[in-house]
Amino acid sequence: MGCVHVPTDKNPRAAPVSVPERLPLLQTFIPVADRVAGMRSVVITTSRSRPVRADVLESELADDWRVETHEVDAAGLENASPAELAAAVDGHDALVLRPGTVTRDVFERAPSLRALAVYGSGYDRVDLAAATDHDVVVTHSPGAPGPAVVEYTLAAMTALLRDFLGIHERTTGGEWQAAKSMGRELGRTTVGVVGLGTIGLDVARKVDAFGADVLGYDPYVTGDRSDSAIYPRTDRATVEAAGVDLVEFDALLERADVVSLHAPLTDVTRGMIGADELAALSGDYLLNVARGGIVDEDALADAVAEDRLGGVVLDVLEAEPPTADDPLLTSPEVLVTPHVAGVTDGYLERGARLAAEKIETILDGGRPDTVVNPAVFDEQV
Repeated sequence: MGCVHVPTDKNPRAAPVSVPERLPLLQTFIPVADRVAGMRSVVITTSRSRPVRADVLESELADDWRVETHEVDAAGLENASPAELAAAVDGHDALVLRPGTVTRDVFERAPSLRALAVYGSGYDRVDLAAATDHDVVVTHSPGAPGPAVVEYTLAAMTALLRDFLGIHERTTGGEWQAAKSMGRELGRTTVGVVGLGTIGLDVARKVDAFGADVLGYDPYVTGDRSDSAIYPRTDRATVEAAGVDLVEFDALLERADVVSLHAPLTDVTRGMIGADELAALSGDYLLNVARGGIVDEDALADAVAEDRLGGVVLDVLEAEPPTADDPLLTSPEVLVTPHVAGVTDGYLERGARLAAEKIETILDGGRPDTVVNPAVFDEQV
């Protein structure tokens, strides 16, 4: 059984806390910078399936951080209970979250926590209201996976429009028929981008460079600056300069040949692509590289089974991993990948650097960009 070193009043360096062996062996837990007098410390959650660059995080931390890395073979915080996660975090100033879920119970059990940096863009696994109630600033780094997700999205659009899956199946099945492989050019389509944060806006720019007509929908982009405290750099002028025609959601679904989802998962966006929206996409293409809960997967499975869509790419699903009998896994019209759009060497390094920068800003009393619970600053007044 492995141990993590959690500080106590009597011994701030090393009070071993057992980690149950029932947790998956493939997952690892790394606390960086054991807390000592006058020094600050951060805990990182990681797993082999969702790694981090702990070495980069360590090198980016200021001199007033005590840096030690401990790997616990039997540990795993991705599926840890709130008590187990809180035991690992308590006594530390900050948490870098890659895998794992942070509930209200974790915040209540870890009163020392002041900063939480999501390693990447998705923050739906954090109870933001609880974080605010406990004066914990939560930030994310949509710019970290951005280049990787944009590249994936462009490749996925091309794969759909050129029917790579169908061509591969026919060719390996003995057919060598170019006449059956007529594709569509990206530059001759209308692409609808839902969510114009860092990633969505860059997708729009790249698609515009191909010559496509670009439609965009984001309810937070309404005036000279964004109404969103989460994406403060996305304003109307920036969106229009990217070649995006801002339209209402229904108009985007009606006019677009390809719809690419890049919105965060919130109470507002959950299920925003349902049966009615899929009906509006008849014959068109859908990509979801954001979060699985944005799409009603039962409605999507029905639309695919009835051959009502041109093709689908899903890098995310509501349940990850999905069940073996998930109909979306067996359809030749659906390309499914295991949440890898942002998983590249560049992402891991950018994520580490940005997480370190944001944590230091918070613990130095500053306010980083892309704070996802801005109300915490009102609470601290």
